[in-house]
Amino acid sequence: NGVLVTRLGLPSLVVTIGTLGLYRGLAFVVLGDQAVSNFPSAFTNFGFGSVPGTLIPWPFVVFVILVLIFMVVLHWSWIGRHIYAIGNNKEAARFAGIRVADLKLTLFVLSGLLAALAGIIFTARFSSARPDNALGFELDVVTIVLLGGVNIFGGRGTLVGVILSLFIIGIVRNALSFASISGDIQNIVVGTLLIFSVLGPNVAQSIQATLTRRRLAAADVTKKV
Repeated sequence: NGVLVTRLGLPSLVVTIGTLGLYRGLAFVVLGDQAVSNFPSAFTNFGFGSVPGTLIPWPFVVFVILVLIFMVVLHWSWIGRHIYAIGNNKEAARFAGIRVADLKLTLFVLSGLLAALAGIIFTARFSSARPDNALGFELDVVTIVLLGGVNIFGGRGTLVGVILSLFIIGIVRNALSFASISGDIQNIVVGTLLIFSVLGPNVAQSIQATLTRRRLAAADVTKKV
């Protein structure tokens, strides 16, 4: 994905969606409707086991470690500043001496590694590898990112906002499941949150722009008087 985007100049969204369908299709070709489930107990215990003497699941420990690492890198290091600069204005970042293509390629590779790690944990937790694992998670991922305050065009957003949004979506999903609400209705709710997460900032910006114009107009009238 990184090579297709940075070297061939293809749109990242199109590339990632395309390869998603490609690899899932390959998984169906290899496994069909079968599932792999003969994993060693040490592997599956990591998925749903807890730290000895506590109720803390091992996947949560991995999650916390990754959050701390990426929070430091993203918000308190030169790498994070370069990433935000590329998101704000790619050409300006290039003129500032930032190796835009190399950094974007590295981020794609890192994203792929984290996705692989998530797939391993998901497989361990459910003790089963199927071609349709995590089917439909794209909706939740996009909603969590946008609801967390990340600008879809880049250059703005915080990891804290994304984490809070992650817990919000998780709580909503669990609450609806406990209320025996079907998965289709849950998708409708999450889809509605996605629309509001995109619509909300645009409405706020429009209101702010309108108020600014009115203040400027009022100031002009006052000066003339």
